[in-house]
Amino acid sequence: MKSLPLRITALLFSGLVCAAQAGEAYLGQFLFQYDGGSVYRVTVKDAKSMAWQCIQGDEKGAHGIETPERFTVADKVYFASWVEKTGINVTQVINLNTMKVYSTIIDGKERYVISGNIVREK
Repeated sequence: MKSLPLRITALLFSGLVCAAQAGEAYLGQFLFQYDGGSVYRVTVKDAKSMAWQCIQGDEKGAHGIETPERFTVADKVYFASWVEKTGINVTQVINLNTMKVYSTIIDGKERYVISGNIVREK
């Protein structure tokens, strides 16, 4: 499988809630452990931005700060989408009820759909 250009958080994260709907549940520091071995540390301090760093996998050492569009889908379930400086498009569904993350990464004509587990660090 081709190296996944994940720059998530996730992650990432994803601060993966709408600014008007920032949920306390989604603030903090998380590990997104994707099937296939990539692990991203995602830090969400507020509803406006999120920071991520790849700590294991093909992109180890990569990091960034993102300003995703975020929405609350349901109780402790969030959707986030952003375009990275490299042009990579990332969308995620973060389910803190099941502690699962589902991501789609579009890099040019390549599309990757991956999933993994979430671990709350702080």
